[in-house]
Amino acid sequence: MSGNSTTTRYQERLDLIKRTIAMEHVERVPSIYMGTAFAPRYMGGKIARFCNDMEYAFQVQLDAMDRLGGIDGTNIASGGRIGPILSALWMSRVAVPGVELPEDTLWQVMEEEVMTLADYDVVLEKGWKPFVRDYLPRVVDLRLLGETFGWMAQNGGRIQKTYVERGYVVITDAKMAPTPPFEALCGARSMQKFFLDLLRIPKKVEAVMEVIMRDVMADIEAMPPWSGPGVGGTWVGGWRGAPGLLAPRHFDRFVWPYIVEMVRALVAKGYTPVLHFDQDWNRELARLNELPQGKCILNPDGMTSMRKFREVAGDSMAMLGDVPSVLLATGTTEAVAEYTRNLLALFGNRGLLFAGGCDMPINARPENVETMLRVLQEHNGRRH
Repeated sequence: MSGNSTTTRYQERLDLIKRTIAMEHVERVPSIYMGTAFAPRYMGGKIARFCNDMEYAFQVQLDAMDRLGGIDGTNIASGGRIGPILSALWMSRVAVPGVELPEDTLWQVMEEEVMTLADYDVVLEKGWKPFVRDYLPRVVDLRLLGETFGWMAQNGGRIQKTYVERGYVVITDAKMAPTPPFEALCGARSMQKFFLDLLRIPKKVEAVMEVIMRDVMADIEAMPPWSGPGVGGTWVGGWRGAPGLLAPRHFDRFVWPYIVEMVRALVAKGYTPVLHFDQDWNRELARLNELPQGKCILNPDGMTSMRKFREVAGDSMAMLGDVPSVLLATGTTEAVAEYTRNLLALFGNRGLLFAGGCDMPINARPENVETMLRVLQEHNGRRH
């Protein structure tokens, strides 16, 4: 394919995705690749190489997208070392295949207490960023982290250019937003310890969150207004603060106000928050209507009801998903086809960025992934 035709294809896909995010009726439903660990397995590679060979991690996802066909873009462009990246993002140790784990198994976030109770007082005394600088060596090799971020900074432009040249839109193409306070503390303390902290020392936790939030908002304020040609997507995570895990009073106090403040600030600067909300969000789906309309993307993991989302918040933002991982890993091709048809019928051609829920798992059956894409192509081949 010539350079001009590839550029035209990219621009058509970018326009389609932007109009989908803006909640316009579109001529076809765009297909978005999400399958970090699926790519090397699908292409016959080892997960250890994916985790440790930064160039391979970049190339193998593109190769998987090419092989699958019918893909318009991806949520995230792979590249770098995923272990150090996740450690910095989640404040947790990450066991990596080929190092702590067998070479063809999935990386594992270690659910353990690293941040101590006494560390809350350190944050209150010294501030969040000074604490993080001293804390990170507890969970990650700083040499590997530096090499990873250095490689990403050096190669970011090349990665983006390559995706454009291959005709693929990267949705999360802007700088990642800071980690919300709840997620940072829960990752550092461990879920068990942190949830007990919410009950035993709620005022101290809240005070520490306010300290963190000052740095979070300062970082967002320092982000330049989005002026790029792409989507301007920035990942805002809600991995552990889901309503399915928390009582309403804790969600209202420790989770939602911080997310709202972050999202509104990001939208005001022209960014598109990609709300990566794992677990069950059904109880609070109506709260999504409090966020700027047609400016965000909800990215769940298969546990949130698509029908309820459409009923209570379906006009508020686009959906990125949501064929459940468990279905892709263990279901039959017939079950995948039926689920996909029902999902497309529910959304029609408005507000759906079609993808697997959260991230296609390492053990997704290739025939199931190919089936969901085939059913999407059949849908798009009909007039709507």
